[in-house]
Amino acid sequence: MPENLRILRRKREIVGEIQQITRAMKLVSAAKLKRALTWREATREYFSEIETALAVVLARVGPGFTHRYLTERPVERLGLLLVAGDKGLCGAFNANVVGAAREFVRRAPAHVQTMTVGTRTAEMAQRARLNVVREFPAVHERRRGADVQEVGRHILGAWDAGKLDAVHVCYSQFISRVSSRPVVERVLPAQMPEGASDPEPQILEPGAGELAVALLPQYVLARLFQALLASAAAEHSARLMAMTAATDNAQDMIEQLTRHVNRARQAQVTRELLDVVSGADALQSQR
Repeated sequence: MPENLRILRRKREIVGEIQQITRAMKLVSAAKLKRALTWREATREYFSEIETALAVVLARVGPGFTHRYLTERPVERLGLLLVAGDKGLCGAFNANVVGAAREFVRRAPAHVQTMTVGTRTAEMAQRARLNVVREFPAVHERRRGADVQEVGRHILGAWDAGKLDAVHVCYSQFISRVSSRPVVERVLPAQMPEGASDPEPQILEPGAGELAVALLPQYVLARLFQALLASAAAEHSARLMAMTAATDNAQDMIEQLTRHVNRARQAQVTRELLDVVSGADALQSQR
């Protein structure tokens, strides 16, 4: 077998093996995306309920109510929670999120302290020359909320200690299965829920002020949890699209290599026939 034909067949085999891997990763990403969307919808319902409850409570306590999570401060130290994917093979997902964080830092009116979620996110943030002050491990149990508790305790503790004057979260907002965009949203000081009202008289036990104090930390944690779930869904969606494109490209390469193999084999057969005919003519001329 000619060397070029052997190389072409080996290349086709290698591309076929890669295609099997990308197809398997595509199926895994599809399953993870479905699970992430299920828990995202459940979390959205929880967030809507806690937001409604907080709106009713704040409407009851009146406009004179103050709390440290609602108080605006002169911004001298900004906190930025950067949430991206902890794995690769998801296209430009991580680069887009880190790029949005860099743009936020460039436009920020004060010094920015960056907190990252995930090892790869921390590495990319450091390469982007962001001031990383805290690295949290990758969130593997987003649906249970175990990991967000550590992140939330650190952020709320830094706010209570006066180490941060405002906190933003940068993540990729999931729009659809084929679309997502990096956004930067403010978490602290918390924004009053829109449409705060108490349409029906309700009996609150304990009082509205105590309920507001208890609900506000949970409201902030819920916003962080929602951002983490949205980022997870966007990451799986980006990886699904990337693996789909890789699988299709591998199929195109296989078809192209198959044509090259057929041409090389036909050329080999033609050369062998020419050799046979030439040999026959040589024998015939010797007689």
